[in-house]
Amino acid sequence: MPSFQTEDIPHGFAFDESGKLIHPRYVRMILPPPTDGASYGWKKFSLSFGSDFDDAKVRVAVFKGTTWAVQTYDVPAGGGRVGFTLDAGTLKVSVGRMKTSAGDRNEDTPLSWLLESQA
Repeated sequence: MPSFQTEDIPHGFAFDESGKLIHPRYVRMILPPPTDGASYGWKKFSLSFGSDFDDAKVRVAVFKGTTWAVQTYDVPAGGGRVGFTLDAGTLKVSVGRMKTSAGDRNEDTPLSWLLESQA
């Protein structure tokens, strides 16, 4: 059965332009259900981001048991959602706004995430 969860990413930068943490209060943790179809019924999940009024950048860290894998995504206001499929074994995902440059002041652009199950 398809399902989804969505939430806004808070206003304010969590990370500077180099990926260094500014403040953790602007980071959101996303905890997907286990993706073991045989035991739990969840097959796989995708995580996507959307913005409006202006482009935004997000830093995404995915934890799969022992290590974090970090990527950044540019989220255009004038385009569709940007995202990826979570690998099996993903335990948690950390998401926060990231500055595009040292002078970036665009911390109030509406920006949201969407976690959805795929059949």
